[in-house]
Amino acid sequence: MTNKAHTAVVRRIAARWGGALGPAEGPDILLPDGQIEVETSATLAQSVERLKDASGRRYVAVTNKETVPEALRLVQGTGIGVLNSHGDVLFDAVVPFRE
Repeated sequence: MTNKAHTAVVRRIAARWGGALGPAEGPDILLPDGQIEVETSATLAQSVERLKDASGRRYVAVTNKETVPEALRLVQGTGIGVLNSHGDVLFDAVVPFRE
């Protein structure tokens, strides 16, 4: 379920990063080399877990600044990056190496 803040952030970041809106049951934004999930504090942990198994560049974007510290804590050691609600990189993603 999405709300107005979520929808606004998804559209803003997709436009800024040149991504496409994802399918209803998939990532929020599809990039040529990865994906971005836009999350509120209520759905942040589940999103990070989903992104751990994704390929390419992976980012979680938060809808408000209060969620940033929790997002930074959850992504430690995962290679997942963190974006703010404007699409600014707060923690850069590392593309996972797979053989």
